[in-house]
Amino acid sequence: MNKKITKDDILNCAVELIRQDIEVSARNIAKRLGCSTQPIYSMFKNMAELEGELNLCILQIHKTYIAQYSDKNGISGYKAFGMGFVKFAKMEKQLFSRLYIQRPFDIKWLEEDAYFIEVIKTIQEEYGVSHRQALQFHLDMAIYSYGLAVMQHADSGMSDEEISQRLTAQFRALYKLYFDDKE
Repeated sequence: MNKKITKDDILNCAVELIRQDIEVSARNIAKRLGCSTQPIYSMFKNMAELEGELNLCILQIHKTYIAQYSDKNGISGYKAFGMGFVKFAKMEKQLFSRLYIQRPFDIKWLEEDAYFIEVIKTIQEEYGVSHRQALQFHLDMAIYSYGLAVMQHADSGMSDEEISQRLTAQFRALYKLYFDDKE
């Protein structure tokens, strides 16, 4: 009796291949699932479509790290994004690398980030600032957070507490710079 291969089976297998630093290809997925490449190409019209859905799966994994910090101990929604980002870099090195290191960091990268609109909206709502102010603020915070995430990705040894303190200090400095005179 043949096992029915599902889209989730294929995507989960691809995630595991990335975690193990193995190339994501139809052949490698099929080998790991013990099937031919036929189920893969019947679920996805091509590898580009599979790669797009795979990135969405990875973003869902990333979101679980953000959720770990949401509504905890008075952490703002905005800080939860930063803490989750840095934790994701530390715990899911290959997945983080795929989304955030294997492409150059620039403003276009930031605007294409899956959480960009949600983050800007969170800043506007939590701190009562304009879209423009939220955008400027987030760009500077994102550069700092990206640096912390890359350090964690490289096993800097910083604790969650130290990361939290560093994010808070940077947040306060930028808050003073951008929002102190918002009224």
